[in-house]
Amino acid sequence: MVGVRPAGQASWSISVDQWNSPLEWALWFRAAERIEVQAGGLVTGPPDVDPLPEPSAASADELVEGWLWWWRTVVTQPPLTSFPPRPDMADPSRFSPPDFEGLADHPALRHVVTARWGEANAWHSTRKRAGVEAFLATRGPGPRREGAAVRAVEAEIGRRSAPFSVRIIVLPVVDQQIRSAGKSTFLVPERVHASSAYDDWLREVFRALA
Repeated sequence: MVGVRPAGQASWSISVDQWNSPLEWALWFRAAERIEVQAGGLVTGPPDVDPLPEPSAASADELVEGWLWWWRTVVTQPPLTSFPPRPDMADPSRFSPPDFEGLADHPALRHVVTARWGEANAWHSTRKRAGVEAFLATRGPGPRREGAAVRAVEAEIGRRSAPFSVRIIVLPVVDQQIRSAGKSTFLVPERVHASSAYDDWLREVFRALA
């Protein structure tokens, strides 16, 4: 979702990245393999995966380092729609099935991921299909929540907002904390995104940027 100023005026943009397959695959493996990582910084609270799959025979302890590297790598990559690509942007195909070549330095994790990615993708696809259907069924004629929040802030301050760009990544995690993932990028738990607390947070962020 992108908001743009009328012609001749500086623009603001807001992208909402939901049902992101590489991120959701990583979260599924964290849950399924019981990979215990401490929340903080870019690392969210536990994934919201129910029912919880059975772990494989691999030891979760030997997966922690690789999983943390994998998560931090994919969560800090710009969206695939970014153009031109950043020089430091990893090739997205290296973190894609069936080979997940990007995990070559973490063979234990790569073995588990290549063996079970179909399960992770089935979970992700089911979630995405249900989420899109629910969004289409409840979408009203007015602006999206994010655009409405910008307009509410503009009405408060009595002028148009300064240009800004914000990316919001919505994640299925058992968490109540919105986390920063770099300049103007935020990790938002689905449960928060579905609540009025999200609208309050949006206005606070946009006041600071306007």
